[in-house]
Amino acid sequence: MRKATIRCSFLAFVLCWMSYTVLLYGQHVGTITGTVVDATTREGLPAANVRIDGTALGTATDAEGRFRIPNIPPGSFTIIISYIGYETQRLPVSIAAGSTVNLLIRMKPSIIEGEEVVVTALLEGQQRAINQQLTSNTIVNVVSSDRIRELPDQNAAESLGRLPGISVERSGGEGQKVIVRGLSPKFNSITVNGERLPATEGNDRSVDLSAISPDVIAGIEVFKALTPDKDGDAVGGTVNLVVRKAPEGMRTDLRWQYGFNNQEREFGQYRGSISASDRFFDHALGVMVTGSIQRATRSSDLLTADYVFKSDNQGVGMLEIDNLNLADRLERRDRWGVSLAVDKDLLGGNVLLSTFLSRTDRKEITRRKRYRVGSFTVEYDIRDREVATVLLSNTLSGKHQWGVFEFDWQGSYSRSKQLQPFSHYARFQEVGGFKDGLVDDQGPTVIPQYARNDLSSTWFQYATFNPASTLDADLTGQLNVKIPFRLVDYVAGFVKVGAKHRDKNRERDVTEYRTPFGEVGRIGRENPGKYTMYRNTEILIENFLDRSFKAERFLNGQYDFPVGLHKDLLSDFYATYRSRYMLNRFLELEDYTAGEGITGAYFMSEINIGEKLMILPGIRYERTKNDYRGNFGQLQGNLGENGAIRDTVGGQSYEEWLPMVHLRYKIVPGLDVRLAFTRTLSRPDYFNLVPFVRINYAEQIYDRGNPHIKHTKARNYDVFLSTYNEYGLATLGGFYKTLDDIDYIKTIRLVGGEFNAFTLTEPTNGARSKVYGFEIDLQTNFRFLPSPFDGIVLNANYSRIWSETFFPYFEIVRRPPTFRATPLDTVRAGRVPGQADHIANVSLGYEKGGFTGRISMVYQGASLRTVGQRSELDGYSNASYRWDLTVSQKIYKGTGLFLNVNNLSNQPEDAYLGRVSYPTREEFFGWTADLGFRYTF
Repeated sequence: MRKATIRCSFLAFVLCWMSYTVLLYGQHVGTITGTVVDATTREGLPAANVRIDGTALGTATDAEGRFRIPNIPPGSFTIIISYIGYETQRLPVSIAAGSTVNLLIRMKPSIIEGEEVVVTALLEGQQRAINQQLTSNTIVNVVSSDRIRELPDQNAAESLGRLPGISVERSGGEGQKVIVRGLSPKFNSITVNGERLPATEGNDRSVDLSAISPDVIAGIEVFKALTPDKDGDAVGGTVNLVVRKAPEGMRTDLRWQYGFNNQEREFGQYRGSISASDRFFDHALGVMVTGSIQRATRSSDLLTADYVFKSDNQGVGMLEIDNLNLADRLERRDRWGVSLAVDKDLLGGNVLLSTFLSRTDRKEITRRKRYRVGSFTVEYDIRDREVATVLLSNTLSGKHQWGVFEFDWQGSYSRSKQLQPFSHYARFQEVGGFKDGLVDDQGPTVIPQYARNDLSSTWFQYATFNPASTLDADLTGQLNVKIPFRLVDYVAGFVKVGAKHRDKNRERDVTEYRTPFGEVGRIGRENPGKYTMYRNTEILIENFLDRSFKAERFLNGQYDFPVGLHKDLLSDFYATYRSRYMLNRFLELEDYTAGEGITGAYFMSEINIGEKLMILPGIRYERTKNDYRGNFGQLQGNLGENGAIRDTVGGQSYEEWLPMVHLRYKIVPGLDVRLAFTRTLSRPDYFNLVPFVRINYAEQIYDRGNPHIKHTKARNYDVFLSTYNEYGLATLGGFYKTLDDIDYIKTIRLVGGEFNAFTLTEPTNGARSKVYGFEIDLQTNFRFLPSPFDGIVLNANYSRIWSETFFPYFEIVRRPPTFRATPLDTVRAGRVPGQADHIANVSLGYEKGGFTGRISMVYQGASLRTVGQRSELDGYSNASYRWDLTVSQKIYKGTGLFLNVNNLSNQPEDAYLGRVSYPTREEFFGWTADLGFRYTF
């Protein structure tokens, strides 16, 4: 407490001293404001560098190309405006005490060998990203709006996966979540215009980005080294989706495409977007509306396998297949989104209302054949479900100038919902599923040869209906004050302070209704003649077969999948006998509600010494208080019908001081070095904190939460070297992170006491982990080459990442001299889950005479997918290459045609256990092609 008081007193002293300095000299200085635009298009150029020659005074333009430089002493100066790809301008300016000079600066594209360069769409997108990275006071990667439009990405996660150090978790063949620098999605924050998006998953804090169409966002920023004015809970980085306000003039952009899916060999995919904007009342009021709609087929052929670890007579360990599953997935995703930005210029500032809404509806039918090698049975099942993911973000913000003080404030309400209103599952089991009751495990391709495939002995075992919902809502308010200062001409900058509070409310409701043991057979016997029966006791599978079902070329022709269940017939079964489905009370123990309040405050300063050195020191304070309500139950019976369920509550509070410092030094023109040290944190997964207890005596399972689990603390070190000129940007960066108290799930076998031989699962904290690596990024063009080669644009990056963390390791050993069974509860080292060792992206584009073409490749190395109880049972995602192609041709003015082809090589999603020779997942999605047009006016 004493240390906190000293820190606060020191910050208050510094703030008061800076305020006094500014007020004392404010009346004797002047200000330069203005807008930097493209000389041809009149569009504002964001992130242009504007500085006063011979001083430390300068700034970068905002998203609309506007800038403001205060605290300029009276006199005559030269203002220098630079922007990669454009000619640098030097303008004389005279400043009088207390005056404000407003400038309109028109920038012309660079001239190479006597000819002015035409700024094409590819070149413009690259230039915007480069300039924003160079003018930032931290380490950031950018996907510009132009590049988002030119790449054939299905959603925001796919676009992010092309940046250095970022890999993608996929679902249904498209990007779902992002892994920044080897750290899983829960360690990263996702924001819209700086405001946090609530998590969409039921148990952790990650956000499903597949619900967000790239058509409704104007850019993406990835901050890899945080500054104190950003939320401190982002160990990997902060991903900010930008929704910008309306530019000058009436503008409309219409885009539509129609496509083909090779996996299902069908047309029917489409995607469309429209945006319109204008400014009214002498440009003081701006309105921008964007909407998008998309239908995509995400069907696949799928193989999954589970293994068991066994020892032979000589004690040599080996893996054997326990379950082999073949599945045919039919999935359709309908995605739509809208965004609205209304801004009003006021005297000395502006106000912006931004609304962002996106929804994805998934309809999925999965038919599966399961070979249970361990129990010598064969099963057929089907799952028919609907899932909706909804993201909403409403933000009201303002920026105001009061004398020398700059204020900005923001209030927001964000909400995410993941709903599963319908999910029906049915399972059928074949009696004596394997020939002679024996299976020789020679790998996945051989096991189906031992199956009998006798449908006349396959009966309806049970069915479930499983609705679920997860709701997460954030209410946030913040205020920031920025005070510019100038000590002498060569020392200037600003002081910034602010405070923020976020209230979070979260609810999870999981329900399952299941036919009790033997209930399906009773239904059949009670309705004689309605169903064909097996030995007059059980309902046969033939009552529910889909005779028209075909799964051609299943898994590229490696397997046959001849039998499919009829979803409508089984849905009718549920509709008719839903009263016979009983509540599975074990699932009730997974419900919870949670509340979380986070209060933050910070102090930071940017100090510019001359034209070369920038130092940004600061500190952030965050206090977290949360409360949780879960369920406690010791249940017995097939569906937990015996035993009581009681509420249980818990919570915790803690605070953290997060010091940060950034340094940028311009060694020579075109060569910068950046250093950063930051402290950040990550809060535990929601469900890990819930004080639930679930005891299943039938299966000897003991699960419980841990409301006292600690949050993760991280130290982050970054160094980046950048070189740049009119032809592009090259960066080389390294990072090193240490993480204390990572939370993970620990599973052990209890020995002795009431729960002897029970499997205990509970969250716990791990030892110190580390993640480190380097990134190489190249963004360049070939304008220096003679025509027609001057239309080439290249983007390429490579990342190498290493990590080490510790997982629970538990086994029963026999120790001399008594050789009694003794539990060994310890840890073992391994990679951080989700961390790919190699990540590479290459995108080669060409634009000339209205033609644009781009081919791109994404490579993602092998990564740890699941953690087993021993290293032999660890699961890995296999390395993968993915190729995409897009070409377009302008027809007339703003009209053009384009063709997108995704996953050209039909790259499957593979996973394995320990070694590639033990596959656990192989899923093919096929390639897709879309033909469309774009009209801009």
